[in-house]
Amino acid sequence: MPVETPLSFGQLYSWREIDAYPDDCKHEANLSATWDLRGFSLHRVLAVLRQLSDWHEPLRTTYEVRNGVPVQHVHDDLAMPVERLDRPVPDAGDPERTTAALIERPFAMTGDPGWRALLVTTGDEPMFCSLSFSHLILDVWSVLELTEQARALLAGVPAGEVAVRVGPSPRVLADRQRDESSAGRRAGAQRYWRNILSEQVIDSLPALEDGEQRPRIQATLHSHRLGVLAGQAAKSLGVTPPSVMLGVLAAALSERTGVEPLPIGLMSSNRFPPELRHVVGTLNQLIPVLATVDYGSSLSDHITRVHWAGAKAYRYSCYDIDAVGDLARQASADRRAGQFNSLFRCWFNHIQLDDKTPDAADETPAELEWNPMARQFGQPLDVRVTVRNGRTSIALRADSELLDERQLVDTLRTVALGVQRAAMEPAANLKELWIDPGTSVDPTLFPEESAS
Repeated sequence: MPVETPLSFGQLYSWREIDAYPDDCKHEANLSATWDLRGFSLHRVLAVLRQLSDWHEPLRTTYEVRNGVPVQHVHDDLAMPVERLDRPVPDAGDPERTTAALIERPFAMTGDPGWRALLVTTGDEPMFCSLSFSHLILDVWSVLELTEQARALLAGVPAGEVAVRVGPSPRVLADRQRDESSAGRRAGAQRYWRNILSEQVIDSLPALEDGEQRPRIQATLHSHRLGVLAGQAAKSLGVTPPSVMLGVLAAALSERTGVEPLPIGLMSSNRFPPELRHVVGTLNQLIPVLATVDYGSSLSDHITRVHWAGAKAYRYSCYDIDAVGDLARQASADRRAGQFNSLFRCWFNHIQLDDKTPDAADETPAELEWNPMARQFGQPLDVRVTVRNGRTSIALRADSELLDERQLVDTLRTVALGVQRAAMEPAANLKELWIDPGTSVDPTLFPEESAS
């Protein structure tokens, strides 16, 4: 019989977030992985999948709802949702196309494991495995960790050596987060949220009803040089590259929207203690920061101020979102108060997906890419910064009534200019970012044809 336990704070947060998605958009919560299995036997591949399932409870956990509250059922043994398909692999792009199709299939919120795999073989020889995971059970860090463990096992590293990386399970985390020893942390998080809510600035940005959709636009700026300069600025200011990006983005978005201080939800991995760094589960939570923008200050002072505000917020980033919803309803007469979309109206996430350092000698021109299929729900302002293979990508999605296409492009251009000046002229006044719209930006940071 499965064991029924409460959700961890990370699991509960993910549940409330995905439950707010429109019914026909639940697949947007899916994360993917593609494993190259050429050269390994079918027996070895299946044994590795079974070992990972045995180690990690989220791979054999289902969810149910009790009186409106989600709970988890942890099974001792659960049939792995692995489908095998024997067919030729026509070209090098087939694995990624197969994975892309797999993650389009939504997962049920209850009753089924939140993952599935398609194991493709040719003549019984493994070729690749496409995997799809709901954010209900795993976050991005967990997918990367699971992939690393799979690679190690496939390569013949003894299971005992890999197992030392296995962290505590979500149900263990749930018990710790709710026991008496964590009472001080829970109280601190509630105080932090009360202070945020008392400022009454979250409502300065519009919010959708849970499940509601509105027209959104999205563009992504790709630049190798941007990461180099963010690193240089961070080193000289004693902050982090994500803080440089956050500080400049906060100033740009505040200026474009007229909202100050700007309430920004920072995505926290909640993996600060060493024992949590290899946890396979869903730990991520947004924590709000009120980013003040003083146009009389220097870029360096502004970025440093935002950095320390974020550092303080991370101390309280593991919290009970249902308790926070109760606080929000007590503080506001708005019928939407406490809903996920009302708590978080501006989203910032910075994630580095590999260990490659940006190359200072890389002169690849920057690119601006429009996404014609922008997500039409969730936050009215959504910024995702991804660093992969030495390239920084800033995806900015906005409600079309907050930013039109020209304003969205100008915002990304301002970010590029801000990072450039933070590295080269940190004492420059913050307001100088908007004095001369024609100020040139290095084409490695922003494409020339998009700057006019």
